[in-house]
Amino acid sequence: MFAVIKTGGKQYSVESGKTLKVERIDGEKGKSLFFDKVLAISDSSKHVFGTPLIEGAAVQATIISQVRDKKVIVFKKNRRKNYRKTRGHRQYLTIVKIDKIIENKNKSRVDTKTKIDAKKVDTKKVKKAGKAKTSAKVKKSTPVKPKLKNVKKKVVKKTKKGN
Repeated sequence: MFAVIKTGGKQYSVESGKTLKVERIDGEKGKSLFFDKVLAISDSSKHVFGTPLIEGAAVQATIISQVRDKKVIVFKKNRRKNYRKTRGHRQYLTIVKIDKIIENKNKSRVDTKTKIDAKKVDTKKVKKAGKAKTSAKVKKSTPVKPKLKNVKKKVVKKTKKGN
């Protein structure tokens, strides 16, 4: 049996007994933790995919150690500008060992769904009650172009050809 979990902005395929390096998670060595964001669970006979998560599913893991990854060198350069920068970065990681994959963490899934549906109905009633009724409708008016009052007209004087 394996599962696909999401943690630290990444997705990992995990199996029972497998060791993983994930983004840093607060906790001490030997402490147990649960990954609740399970995207898929697969067995030899059935496959379950979440939309996007599987409700009630979790993966139990134990923290083995808190470490730092290898150094990554970041080098920036602009040609012909005498601009060079070198920076290094070491990411904090947590090494965890997967203990077991739990398909249904909560046995009373149906009860929690009915409670959630009842909350949704209540919020809709509250929103409708909170709206103020307005009978006057506001019309959007088009902007009026200003009229030009002080426009001088050109006067062309005709001259006599003889002068």
